[in-house]
Amino acid sequence: MWENFYSKQGIVLQKLAEELLFIEVNKRLPKVSDFAEKFEVGRGTIQTALKILEGENCIRVEPRGHLGTFLRYKSVPNLLTYSGANRIQGVMPLPYSKKYEGLATGFTSQWESLGLSLNIAFMRGSKPRLEGVKEGRYDFALMSKFSAMEELNENDDLTIALEFGGKTYVSEHAIIFSDTEKKRLEDGMKVGIDSFSTDQKILTQAEANGMDIEYLELNYMHLLQHLKAGTIDAMIWNVDEIDFEVHNIQPLTSPLAIEYEKQMNEAVCVIKKDNRKMAYIISLLSGREIVDIQTRVVNGDLMPKY
Repeated sequence: MWENFYSKQGIVLQKLAEELLFIEVNKRLPKVSDFAEKFEVGRGTIQTALKILEGENCIRVEPRGHLGTFLRYKSVPNLLTYSGANRIQGVMPLPYSKKYEGLATGFTSQWESLGLSLNIAFMRGSKPRLEGVKEGRYDFALMSKFSAMEELNENDDLTIALEFGGKTYVSEHAIIFSDTEKKRLEDGMKVGIDSFSTDQKILTQAEANGMDIEYLELNYMHLLQHLKAGTIDAMIWNVDEIDFEVHNIQPLTSPLAIEYEKQMNEAVCVIKKDNRKMAYIISLLSGREIVDIQTRVVNGDLMPKY
């Protein structure tokens, strides 16, 4: 594609391709000197980059003398590729449930429809995922709407770029007990909690509010093992992959926990506000198609692919 992406020419190509994404066809391009000043390079570097992008069928331009140069055609997939979109890195929960596998499959499919490949990392806990986006290690993060709003209330550098609707993150949360006779949390119980998971922590504290509960800080993915081993008496968990015939699963009872849970079952995509390229790519995605693919994966009609 180019000799060295990290060379000066490669960096200019990426920046120029990204700029051209936001210029409409038949609009006048900025002057070469304007691009040169913006990217702090010589005019010749900009002219060479434009010729490369034309030669690779990313754009077609028409010089009109003193009227300037006009953009007559652009290939969004090609420009995205040259802008570095194939190096987009997203992060989402560990794919332990069909819903998460479905989200990953839907995103991957939508990326491929743009002629791009998607890199997905999997990480436990919404807080570490959000930190990765804030630090620039990830371009987007998938999480519950509740966790996203908790962070957005404290940090206006982030924004929700895409919402997927109810029950796209989890079907519901419930209390799971080690004792098959228990119906609700009681004083003296040992309850597993994972502070890295905003949803699980807040739901647990809301459900146990006012009770004399001993919290055991544990990895969310290990809670079920601790429940089986008797290390804890109860936990709040996503029921999507829980066998109702094997475990004692009871609904949430606290009005506050029930209210919180309404926003915890919806999946959203969070990005940095100043990430124009990411916002542009997401604007090209179909949330409805992603959810349709997720549903097919959950129902077993489509094999996961991510």
